Amino acid sequence: MSSANDINPMRRPNHFKIGLFGYLHEGGNCFTTVPERWLARWPDILRLAKMADAGGLDFMLPISRWKGVPGALMQRLHSYETLTQAAALGAMTERIAVLSTVHTPLIHPIIAAKCMTTVDHVSNGRSGLNIVCGWNTDDFDMFGRQTLPHSERYKQAWDWYQIWSRLIEGAEEPFDFDTKFFPDHKALVALPGSIQRPRPVVISAAASPDGREFAMKTSDLLFTYYTSFDAGKKLVADIEAQSAAAGRSEPVGLVAVSYVVCRKTRAEAEAYHRYYAEVRADKPAIDYYMAGRSKNATMPEQEEREMRLRFAAGNGGYPLIGTPRDVADGLIEIARAGYAGTAISMVDYVGELPPILEEVMPILLRAGIRVH
Repeated sequence: MSSANDINPMRRPNHFKIGLFGYLHEGGNCFTTVPERWLARWPDILRLAKMADAGGLDFMLPISRWKGVPGALMQRLHSYETLTQAAALGAMTERIAVLSTVHTPLIHPIIAAKCMTTVDHVSNGRSGLNIVCGWNTDDFDMFGRQTLPHSERYKQAWDWYQIWSRLIEGAEEPFDFDTKFFPDHKALVALPGSIQRPRPVVISAAASPDGREFAMKTSDLLFTYYTSFDAGKKLVADIEAQSAAAGRSEPVGLVAVSYVVCRKTRAEAEAYHRYYAEVRADKPAIDYYMAGRSKNATMPEQEEREMRLRFAAGNGGYPLIGTPRDVADGLIEIARAGYAGTAISMVDYVGELPPILEEVMPILLRAGIRVH
């Protein structure tokens, strides 16, 4: 007998999950000045979600932005809020998971639990939480908040998660909660609970030891980078071992960040990649963004320098560039490294999604990494 949890495609076993990433703000996941860059107007976002839903993609995952990234253009300033967009898209789609990215220091867990319960009911069990601690000091300054020291971030997030998870499960009997980060919370209650039991799908994005330990306690999936087959396999093995040591019955699955440039020929795809990510790159915006990440990231300095082009092209993601066959081969490689899925982006989501749905997806079905 199927359960409510079977509705959410993020819970499907033996199925390489593919979804769209970074579509909720102007510029998408690129730092480029090309005129066809994604403008993130609501009619286009809705059209994109319906295309992805009808085409069999598994999830919509937005980045949460409050302030833009200054450069040649003010990248990412025009953006929508992620919880409310999930409710809207959940009402207008049928099978795709509608995820929300929430900063634990900025959004109170009682609010987040009530909002996500609403999304889960609106979408009939297709909601999901991408839980992040945040690193962008400019965003935090808007709220009059300071970013926490790295050693404190996941302690705060753990307290946040405890409140959120108890409320979203449904809490008819009042309970108190009193910790350093959430002191003197009295008689917390919430009904209804989410359709998914005991809670919606949870993703976290963390590379540090503290962040991965947090994921072991809270998350179904870990949003991370993919750099090569061998490095990917090693990371999968490490996460599986850490999951077992944490006493989990199932390991945390890994979801890669990637970006797609799919054209009829490899030469055409590579030429366009050079054009938008190098010739027309918004270099001041990249400098600003990378400087902010350097203050907080645990990525080695050399690796960070090497990823500048990837941040220009697709938010640091793994490049999938070439013909539909080339793109499919890259996705098959990520799947065979043991990853549970990937979140993809493009320069123009609506304009560039059709060949992925029509030509790349059938190859993946034949390869056996995705199922109908």
